Amino acid sequence: MTEVLNLRSSHRQPTLTEKEDALRDLTGALLAGKSDEAKQRAHAALARGNNEREILDVVLEVVSIISDLQELGGYDQAKIASVETAVNTGLQVLEEWLVKSEGKLGVKVTVGPVGLKAGALSALALSASLRSIGFRSTNLGKTQTALDLLRNSEELDSDLVIPMLPGNDVEQLRSFAEAYERGGFKNKFEVIPIAPGLSENLQVSLVIARNSEEAISKATQWALKKARSPH
Repeated sequence: MTEVLNLRSSHRQPTLTEKEDALRDLTGALLAGKSDEAKQRAHAALARGNNEREILDVVLEVVSIISDLQELGGYDQAKIASVETAVNTGLQVLEEWLVKSEGKLGVKVTVGPVGLKAGALSALALSASLRSIGFRSTNLGKTQTALDLLRNSEELDSDLVIPMLPGNDVEQLRSFAEAYERGGFKNKFEVIPIAPGLSENLQVSLVIARNSEEAISKATQWALKKARSPH
């Protein structure tokens, strides 16, 4: 951190290379699952002129990389857990910014994995993304059953629930849809499941997103429509 303090005291504008190096260092610390270093690197990146959005983008990129590697068998659960801790630590540096950002849309969202091995890490990243664009998002963390996620969301008085489901699992999606419709939740909140790899022609009663980016887009469209509709 000495070089960061020196940079601040000199009042010198960081160069583009210094800013890029800071983000690269943060990426390395997150991928290695080094929590303390990730926190230091996040602070250093901000000190070198990167903004909070750029820090968050690095976090999201790392989560995407780890998720892909996990699917290929490249990361074991212990390694994923260390990366999750590092990501959480890195996000704590952005907490003040996230608090200021969330709530602008006036919509409460809960995010949680259902039957997904590495879902906790992906849910952490998705929840932070939603907060950054104005949602009051709560990450329910570890993988749950569909009914548990729905009941917990009800207790939190959610407006919208984004369950993260395993890829190419039609039965898991249909099971979730059944729990949502038969459990009395349909009139309490909207759901937008993330179900990767499913056919565009699949006939289900829910609006489905194929990835986190699509889920965020659909959630934003729904929130804006909700805001415009008469109460």
